[in-house]
Amino acid sequence: MLKVEDFLDTRLYKEYKDTYVVDKMLKNYFKGQVPDGIKVPTRVQSVPLKSYEDVYKWDINNFQEILALKSLPGVTEEDLWAIAYDVYIDPDGYDIRERSGVACSADALLSFKRIYTMYGYTENMIAEYEKYRKYPIFHFPKEKNGINMSRAAVFGDRIDSTLLDLKVYYENGKNAEKCRLQNAFNLEKTSSFLNSFADFSELVDWLGVRGSFVNENNEVFDLEKGDNSILTVYHSEIDWQWSDSYFEHVKSAINRFEQLSKLS
Repeated sequence: MLKVEDFLDTRLYKEYKDTYVVDKMLKNYFKGQVPDGIKVPTRVQSVPLKSYEDVYKWDINNFQEILALKSLPGVTEEDLWAIAYDVYIDPDGYDIRERSGVACSADALLSFKRIYTMYGYTENMIAEYEKYRKYPIFHFPKEKNGINMSRAAVFGDRIDSTLLDLKVYYENGKNAEKCRLQNAFNLEKTSSFLNSFADFSELVDWLGVRGSFVNENNEVFDLEKGDNSILTVYHSEIDWQWSDSYFEHVKSAINRFEQLSKLS
């Protein structure tokens, strides 16, 4: 475990004293351990971040600064993760698209936690986050228990099963009765959003995922099998933990999205 006396002698503390990151660490990670004479904030400093890119770059800088603490005595990857996760700000909430008056926030395919679980708190983790969280892809309505939240519980965050469910919705005349995300689809804002599209094809084009997650025939790519296989039935797996192949195929789909969108 990181000792407070070691932390007070680090570059991170000296350079970022009285800022959000150090305030959070003193208040939460070192709770009850801070020696007399060191101010523990009652309120954490705010962070002047305005855009997805601002937050994305700010997070990566923090990841690097926290990784440098690994050289201190007794510090484990679990300690670094606990600190990083506490100070982390998700950039998704800073990227909003609007459709028919409905605000839609970004919904990442690879969360910070998922990337950490795969790689540990390492340089490789930071590199993967930097590569695969650079651009937001999917946007769904900002609504409690909406698609963004529900696909995690219903499909273990598997985006191909989510897209298949959306396809079922449109193929059944915009009827959510046969959809596994039925409760989310019937919410006021989500329903208005979905009904603003004539069909699944129009939604796919608005999302910009044709060629990367959905083919020209509006068939959803199976991200478990890869190799442009088509998903025709929902994945039986619904738990949060993915197979290594699913993880890698999601990364490949993100790469295709960036290439087709001319972002890379």
